[in-house]
Amino acid sequence: LSAAGLASPSLLCGAKAENNIPNLISHGTYGLPGYSLEDAIQLVAEMGFDSIEIAAMAGYHGAPDQVSKAQRGEVRSLLNDSNVKLGALMGLPIPSAAKQTDNSAWIEQMLELANDLSPDEAPLIQGVLGGGKWEDKKALFRDCLGPWVELASKAGVKLAIKPHRGNATSLPDHAIWLIEQLDAAGTLTMVYDHSHFAFRDLPVRETVAKALPHTGYLVMKDAVQREGKVKFDLPGTYATIPHAAILKQFIEGGYRGEICSEVSSHVWKAEGYDAKEATKTCFVNLHRITDQASEKGFTSIFNGSDLNGWDSKPGAWEVRDGEIWCTGADKNKNWLIWREQQPADFVFRLEFRWDNGNSGVQVRSDDLGEWQVFGYQAEVASQEKMGLWHHSLLDRDHPKREARHLMATAGQVATIVPDGSKTVKQVMDPAEVQAHFREHEWNTMEIIARGPEVIHNVNGVMFATVIDQDEEMSRSKGFVALQDHGKGCVVAFRNLRLKRL
Repeated sequence: LSAAGLASPSLLCGAKAENNIPNLISHGTYGLPGYSLEDAIQLVAEMGFDSIEIAAMAGYHGAPDQVSKAQRGEVRSLLNDSNVKLGALMGLPIPSAAKQTDNSAWIEQMLELANDLSPDEAPLIQGVLGGGKWEDKKALFRDCLGPWVELASKAGVKLAIKPHRGNATSLPDHAIWLIEQLDAAGTLTMVYDHSHFAFRDLPVRETVAKALPHTGYLVMKDAVQREGKVKFDLPGTYATIPHAAILKQFIEGGYRGEICSEVSSHVWKAEGYDAKEATKTCFVNLHRITDQASEKGFTSIFNGSDLNGWDSKPGAWEVRDGEIWCTGADKNKNWLIWREQQPADFVFRLEFRWDNGNSGVQVRSDDLGEWQVFGYQAEVASQEKMGLWHHSLLDRDHPKREARHLMATAGQVATIVPDGSKTVKQVMDPAEVQAHFREHEWNTMEIIARGPEVIHNVNGVMFATVIDQDEEMSRSKGFVALQDHGKGCVVAFRNLRLKRL
């Protein structure tokens, strides 16, 4: 085959995953309640993370008064043996004039802990600054932070402020003001977590550009808005935040710090929470995000907010939480058509989820009007039907129907010669190929179209390839579209990116 599949991050747990991002993939232990510090480190290492953020607030397993001197040596050895870097401690105290003496003493303990656990490269210490109104609290924050910055500077440790949507310090501007007021650019930095800026009319690129020069730590989690309230979830669970685009902008701007997944209390306090599964999901999703961020030449063809640039049958398609969903309301077959281009040679990458019915991804197709298209389709359906390349809307009586209706099925490479006759090679076992697709979960798809060849990969595995040289029927360019087969079809798509070759 002329193109190789993508590595599947879901297969990489338990080993370090490779990507082209020059940063460390990290995970925080805030979402591991009930775990000892040692067990939390072992879980994070087992999943394959490069780095760890330890929850060190009062009462947590990593707090300085919870980790004895002897235990610190054991933890340091565990980190070294696991090849996991300690990137951060979460545990800045909430500024208070009345508690400034106690808080400064806590900062000294945190600084000692940081150097005890990682003497060669101390982790930064990060946290939020508490509630209230910015104008009422900013002078207090500045005055309390000043002595902490001095202590940190002497200890060779950096501090980081996290703007939080529910706190007085809720914007990058607020953190920048404190850094500049204290003239502390070398010691005091910002934690950037876009979940706290989502749904606040803060343009992503402008927000990142403002924060980037002051950011020392990058945190990722998702946010969705329900009835005016924001709920946090695991990073990559929804598509409301363009994590890959944010990460790419940070890296292009010179950021080389940690990329840390955070499990919010919205998640870990929910009934039925499984800490190990959540940690695994964070690992898989963070690597998917970093893979997308390292892509060269790809352009998003879905803005995550609406169907601008797409043509849809009324009532058949909608956008939910940054994802395109077939509503299942239309009884008849129809397509959501991307109208911006008719690409010829390209790589098309997307994520998709199948829940019910029948759907597909259409490429190099003709527009027949009334949301109908004619051409190549990669099937999206139940597992036993996956891997099918077929020719949509081919008339039942068409003389080439036998060769083109089912062009190639799972594990096949089909070659159609100029006169329309076809030969097929079964290069992989169909069941083994189809086993890589997961129903009712998000999967990745990659379609590569180059000359007469179209390749269909799912979750990094080649599902089917067609080499179409038919002088009458082959198509060298055409529309991209998503299918609703009608009759209760429930399917979704997100993160659609296209690269012209």
